[in-house]
Amino acid sequence: MRFPLLGWRQKLILTSLLCLVLPSVITLIVTGLYTKGELINKAITKAEQSLEVAELYESNIMKDMINAFNSIQYDSEMITQLRIGLKKYQGNNSKKIDFFSFKAIAERLDRITFFGGQTYVTILLPGGLYFSNYSTYNNSLAFMYEEPWFKELSTEPMNTTRWLGVQKNYIHNDADRSPNLVTIVRTFKLSNSTPNAYIILSKPEEQFRQIFAKYAADQTMMLLDADGKIISHTNSERVGQVFQEKRPSPDSHEVVTLNGTNYIAVTHPLSYADWSMLSLTRYESVTNKVGVWFNSVVGLQVVFFLLFAIVLLYFLNQWTKPIMKLARTASKVEKGFLEERSHVKGSDEVGHLGFAFDRMIDRFVEMIKQIEMEQNRKRIVELELLQAQVNPHFLFNTLNSIRLKAIMKGENEIGEIIGSLSTLLRMTINRNNEFIPLHEEADTVKHYMQLMNYRHHEGVELTVNLASDTLLEAIPRFTLQPLVENAYIHGLRQKQGEISISAWKQDDYLMIEIKDNGIGMTEDRIQEIMNGAPISGIGLKNVNERLKIIYGAPFAMNLISPPGEGLSIVLRIPLEGKEEKGNVSSDSGR
Repeated sequence: MRFPLLGWRQKLILTSLLCLVLPSVITLIVTGLYTKGELINKAITKAEQSLEVAELYESNIMKDMINAFNSIQYDSEMITQLRIGLKKYQGNNSKKIDFFSFKAIAERLDRITFFGGQTYVTILLPGGLYFSNYSTYNNSLAFMYEEPWFKELSTEPMNTTRWLGVQKNYIHNDADRSPNLVTIVRTFKLSNSTPNAYIILSKPEEQFRQIFAKYAADQTMMLLDADGKIISHTNSERVGQVFQEKRPSPDSHEVVTLNGTNYIAVTHPLSYADWSMLSLTRYESVTNKVGVWFNSVVGLQVVFFLLFAIVLLYFLNQWTKPIMKLARTASKVEKGFLEERSHVKGSDEVGHLGFAFDRMIDRFVEMIKQIEMEQNRKRIVELELLQAQVNPHFLFNTLNSIRLKAIMKGENEIGEIIGSLSTLLRMTINRNNEFIPLHEEADTVKHYMQLMNYRHHEGVELTVNLASDTLLEAIPRFTLQPLVENAYIHGLRQKQGEISISAWKQDDYLMIEIKDNGIGMTEDRIQEIMNGAPISGIGLKNVNERLKIIYGAPFAMNLISPPGEGLSIVLRIPLEGKEEKGNVSSDSGR
């Protein structure tokens, strides 16, 4: 019994069956990965929850410090007393401070309450006068006027808040108990004419550290500034150092290595000062719960899985090779290489698909050739339709006889008119050449203008200015005459005026301009035509469509109509590639 060749669907079924041969391998691997992933996710979730709780307290401390700024800066009595104090200080040549005179200021500073415990408040005024809610005995604060942040903030506007982060405790009495302070500075003014004054708020760093220790006993937590400098840490020895390792972005995690130990790092941003909190959880403390035995089993099963994957990939490669070949052929055909074929054969679905694809490309190439032939025939038919419906040779000969007889009788004007009509008739009779030199097309237009002036009794002046290197350039027959007729009838309204024809070469293009000084065209109408509005002039429409068919995309027709200066039609005709086909948007028409 012969079995038919396996189809694509049967091959997929066979692959699925092969995958079921080792269910225990896949089950163990998936279970191990899932278990480890779940443990890591739980550790990350726990770290995020701890950071959120800590962030609540940290934010309350920072918010309380901001509120303290506002309570001082916007206390009108406090500002008034500071102004009075500064005035007395500036009027005292000895620059000695009478603390009893500033008792009211000190009492107001002492009455300010803070969340989280001790907070040091310092107010620096211009000229070296300062106030605080702590004792400054043997503890001069004059060094603050030389701090880099002081010089930077001296030029900043009022209400500029600078988060200085962690710094050494500048209060000698408490330096042993609290070696580090977290400090914030804000600028304010006592009056518009005085330099900046400063409010400095500092909190002992251990207030932040206590929060970490309380809510994350099994984690290492720290508070970082925007540059990675450690502001607070569960280990006080790390305060002031820079966290060099890569920090995870918010709402994500990273595995970092510190002193040879891997940690799961989770970041939580704060709403103030672009600071953030970082939690580190030892990776081993999370993953060792899976068990050594499970890791051994998983390792063994991974070996079998790799062997199975190699075999599976080999068969998949053999089965998918025809499809990949078909895809590469389709990509080349898309780029224009229509001679490419897949040559994929077989009795299954892929073989039928390859055969159908190659047949489709063959038919596509045949259709392109047929379309090109039809376009060529259409172009010739349109040119013939533009010429006379009949071939009046007898009329041409008769007109020549009449012209000679009129000249012999002295009717030179009538003879010239009949000669122009005869020349124009000759152009319609001669259908041998689709392209004629530019100077012959210009001569045809001159005869046409002579007939039109005689017919309408108007003195429309035609000026022809063709560059010498353009005279012999070939253009399609009857290209200029319809455009001149359009200018005569629609632009000048069959009245006196001027029409000019100019030609020159620009790069690889022949530029032809037909210009009149008639009524012109509004900018709105030009924009409508540029956007695809119907072209009302049959001559313009015919010329535009014919030249698009002949020259394709390189051809362009542009309209230029300055106010009060008539209309200029500029044709851009490529000097080579007359047989290129294509579609291009029309620019104009009356």
